[in-house]
Amino acid sequence: MILKMIDLSLMAEHLSVHKAELDKLATFICSIQDAEIKQVATEQYMIMQNHVKVMIALMDPDLNETIGVNDLHKWEPVQINCHQISLGMSQENILTALKSTSETMANTNFNSGLRMKAENVRNIHFHMALQQTMLLSRYITLMEKFIKDTAPESSKEKQKETFQTFKNMFNM
Repeated sequence: MILKMIDLSLMAEHLSVHKAELDKLATFICSIQDAEIKQVATEQYMIMQNHVKVMIALMDPDLNETIGVNDLHKWEPVQINCHQISLGMSQENILTALKSTSETMANTNFNSGLRMKAENVRNIHFHMALQQTMLLSRYITLMEKFIKDTAPESSKEKQKETFQTFKNMFNM
């Protein structure tokens, strides 16, 4: 199938970003000490590497009609060669960067999917976004374990006040 130019352009842009993100993830993985964080980051690497393979296959006009969402679940183990890489970043900062990466990739994949024309290409990108969202949830859980939450808490009074404001606004 010949893709619309927007589908091809968005994937070409994604692939350049994926290359940079995979290189960054490999560097982070080599610097991470905590086994749980390393496991999630390694899974993210495998998922994103699979995304690259799927997008390249979607670009092949002789093959792309056979590519579907199930192809997103064909991860392959990775071997990352770490050669005394030291980022000088704390585990907390690496974890924050990993969370940010999964959030950005989820947004990018979802928003691109909204613009894509070929149904299988669009659906694959929505599922890529879901995979990144699942990773994001895991990073948030790890952050709750390792990083002090600095977001201010609301109070029951403020929450009820906000609730009442919108309840009145919508005449409910």
